[in-house]
Amino acid sequence: MSNMNLKPKKTVEEIVDKMKKDKGITFNYMSRLKAIEFLSSTNNYLRTASYRKNYQKYTNGSNKGKYIGLDFAYLVELSVIDMHYRFMVQKMCSDIEHSICVQLIKDIEDNEDKDGYDVAKEFLDNHKNEDKKIASMMAALHPSDLISKYFTVECSETGYHSITNYDDCPIWVLLELLSFGSIINLYAEYYQSQTEPYIPIKILNLVRSLRNSAAHNNCLLFNLNSNTTISPQEITLFIKELGGFTTSQRQKRLSSRVVLEFVALIYVYDKVVKGKVKKHRYRELESLIKGRMREKADFFKGNDLIIATYKFIEKVTEKIIQKDKDFI
Repeated sequence: MSNMNLKPKKTVEEIVDKMKKDKGITFNYMSRLKAIEFLSSTNNYLRTASYRKNYQKYTNGSNKGKYIGLDFAYLVELSVIDMHYRFMVQKMCSDIEHSICVQLIKDIEDNEDKDGYDVAKEFLDNHKNEDKKIASMMAALHPSDLISKYFTVECSETGYHSITNYDDCPIWVLLELLSFGSIINLYAEYYQSQTEPYIPIKILNLVRSLRNSAAHNNCLLFNLNSNTTISPQEITLFIKELGGFTTSQRQKRLSSRVVLEFVALIYVYDKVVKGKVKKHRYRELESLIKGRMREKADFFKGNDLIIATYKFIEKVTEKIIQKDKDFI
């Protein structure tokens, strides 16, 4: 049977009543009317209800299939925490992107065997879709100015732009035009042929995944459950070296995709971002985790999954900030 038949359109009032009757979700901390208002004007049901995956269900008895200890206000609070976390992820990924570009340009400038133009050409030769992506940016003011200056561009009668030559584009211009994912690919490909240490692409891809989800405003914390992924060895070793975690804690928490992507973000950030920006962002991160995330901690005192996940990321944050202070 199709979704159209199984899940027909419902009014907000019908959805709220179904949550209470069929799902066992209570409205003790937010009334039915307030919940209806919230789902009508602040956030939709699909996004708000997604966090229910962090709660267990009764497996037998009269409440079989209903959620255990889940109030609608808990879902709302998780959605708010998620929003703040998404903003933090976007800031940290922006810092990472900038720092990677700065590092790439410096290392290429210092490389006597490279002139900056050859690296750009080699990347574009190996990634044929990149010039199409760049050409599609001709409608934007800043990119179009760079593209017109450093690329040979033709425009069809229908207004379609295509790049016919890119031999005259240096790496420091190309990096301004590439997406985060493409910058990561360029970074990995360049350093694989060099002697400098670099971050493995599998870890950078975890950060890219997190960054893309945050940029598209996806819910990030909707499923904290373990056994959903496998941690790269470098990340496992990173947590081990931070200290304070048992083998069981490392294995269980890092098998959660949400936690793994967070730790990958911290791992990469700690390696590539420097100076005052790093200190400022760490203070922001600490404020989020020790401040806003704790604001309604009583809501989650009965949820072992949420508590264990929070304690893990809190300790990771504490230790990486302390490590940064000790290094200085």
